[in-house]
Amino acid sequence: MAELASSDAFTDLEIRIFQKQDQGYPVEITLGGQQEFPRGYLPPEVLPWSPSGDLVNDGQKLFETLFKDGTLRSAWAEARGRAQQRRLRLRIDTQAAELHALPWELLQENQALLAAQADTPFSRYLPIALPWSGAVEQRPIKVLVAVSNPDDLKEKYDLAQADVALERKALEEAFANVDQKDLEVTFMDAPITLERIEEELRKGYHVLHYLGHGAYNSKRQQAALYLQDADGHAKRAVDDEIVAMVARQGVRPHLIFLAACQSAVRSSADAFVGLGPKLVSAGVPAVIAMQDFVTVDTARKYSSVFYKRLVEHGQIDRAGNEARSALLTAGRPDAIVPVLFMRLKSAQLWSTEVDARGEVLGSKNPKIFWTGLMRMIQQGKCTPLIGPRVNSRWVPTRDEIAQLWAKQHEYPFGDKINLARVAQYMASSQGEDFPRTELIDTSMKELLRRLPEELRPAKKFNSLTELIQAGHLQDLIASDPNEVHNVLASLNLPLYLTTNFVSFMSEVLTVRGRKPTRELCRWNERLDRLPSIFEERPDYVPTPEEPLIYHFFGTDEEPDSLVLTEDNYFDWLVKVSAEPERVPPVIQAAMTNTSLMFLGYSMHDIEFRVIMRGLVATRGQRRNFKHVAVQLDVDDVKVENIDSVQTFLQQYFQDAEINVYWGSLEQFVAELKEQWENTSK
Repeated sequence: MAELASSDAFTDLEIRIFQKQDQGYPVEITLGGQQEFPRGYLPPEVLPWSPSGDLVNDGQKLFETLFKDGTLRSAWAEARGRAQQRRLRLRIDTQAAELHALPWELLQENQALLAAQADTPFSRYLPIALPWSGAVEQRPIKVLVAVSNPDDLKEKYDLAQADVALERKALEEAFANVDQKDLEVTFMDAPITLERIEEELRKGYHVLHYLGHGAYNSKRQQAALYLQDADGHAKRAVDDEIVAMVARQGVRPHLIFLAACQSAVRSSADAFVGLGPKLVSAGVPAVIAMQDFVTVDTARKYSSVFYKRLVEHGQIDRAGNEARSALLTAGRPDAIVPVLFMRLKSAQLWSTEVDARGEVLGSKNPKIFWTGLMRMIQQGKCTPLIGPRVNSRWVPTRDEIAQLWAKQHEYPFGDKINLARVAQYMASSQGEDFPRTELIDTSMKELLRRLPEELRPAKKFNSLTELIQAGHLQDLIASDPNEVHNVLASLNLPLYLTTNFVSFMSEVLTVRGRKPTRELCRWNERLDRLPSIFEERPDYVPTPEEPLIYHFFGTDEEPDSLVLTEDNYFDWLVKVSAEPERVPPVIQAAMTNTSLMFLGYSMHDIEFRVIMRGLVATRGQRRNFKHVAVQLDVDDVKVENIDSVQTFLQQYFQDAEINVYWGSLEQFVAELKEQWENTSK
């Protein structure tokens, strides 16, 4: 791919429209996430909207109506003067759903259609209870193209069939100048069934491009795509079926492009009616869909220009504006039909190769760091320590569980994503064992929801491990070469430490032909009775063939072992510090004599802090091996504060001989895999 332009050149400008009041619809304009201009009002007579058929006149009318209020007009003028390059985000609150049906992509200032200008990338923002998404870090970027062309479209629905060869050629030309090591495009063979799309998405695609017919039933307020059945005949898939399938993937595509008529048609009563909005609500960061009927030529032209521009700079809203501009130049009357819903904070769908790698803080030569780590792995002297953030594809995150419990149990405090504190509150009112049982139950329910339908077992199970085995999830995980546990299993190490309670590491090792053993820390007296491999086989030493997975904070199969509440963590620290023999000598030796590799933590995770203070920081006899801590993206760190945060991390960890890797888990695992494969050649 060509060198990507930085999205930092654009200043965010959010136009937010609130629920209707007596004066009209309140409107707030915010520049750069900081400067908020005084509130104005969109006049209520903006509805009903009556298009004249003249795009220019309609666009100017909509613009003048939006900025009719002098306060808003002044705010717009000042924002425009302060930032010539503005990333426009239109945010209409869910209580003002009737405004979603307006053709906001028509907004035209003088002779400039804002949604077609290179300096004003335009998108619609839908507020959902999920964090912002970031750019794709993995390489290659994987694009899945599905062209649905049922053989009975004309006969059954009076719809024209697609020219599959022509559509494929246009997309191939759009990606022609991209190295396959950077971007990989897969064209699905017919039949394009919903089941086969799901099967492909499990392979970890970043972009799904669908081309085919679509429809919207206004009476039912239901969108549909015309897919195929196993025999190639037309089979309608309604929006709820499609969205449920995408939601089950856990890791969803970053972009879904629906080149299908009426795939973004909106309801005047519900902001999340329509296939495009529903996909956003399921957590897809960016969706391009059609808000009306669109001609085949327009869809092809828009798609082709969009992808050509996207591979040049990676900014999805900017590519959308540039593609719309090409439609206007070509005189396409349906140029405003494509609409972009986006929740990518920087609008960067993928980053440059440099940005796709993390940074080893304090290291002037990252090669030395990686060379040393690879040497330790080759010698079997590296011990991974697996954290809670590696499981989010299949089981809910700690934050998600905390939020759910806080709502269910009416947690009265503000820190509703702090699982240890929410669990403490539950334990105080319903007993210490209650949150442990709830943790297993909640995780199993969510895992069942995320499992592909054909893998969902009918019977009930007592543990996540039983459910994983019954659903053959271990085979699904082991088939993904970039999955964290799979990459770790490829290192052929004798010992894996984890603060998680699930069996993913053990299950993947088993699929790879190893004979792993799971052990847990006996941190309370109730666990002393449990059998131990160190008692059954006093001479047992973990090997790559018979590796050990050691759970510091319990397993799903032994609820009494789970460390969950704040008191549990304090008790764990006290017990392990007072009675160090509760941690087997093999584990103590690993903490002292091997290079520890932390994955899936942030500095604020209580598991990470307890392990650091309880084991690593207290090992005065530790040899001069370097650790590595994976620092995940910190949502509350602004760009201007990154240097300060990085300096703080270096100072915080320097006494413990820790190298901090500034980057996401995905970045680290991708680089780890690349380094290991190069070393193993």
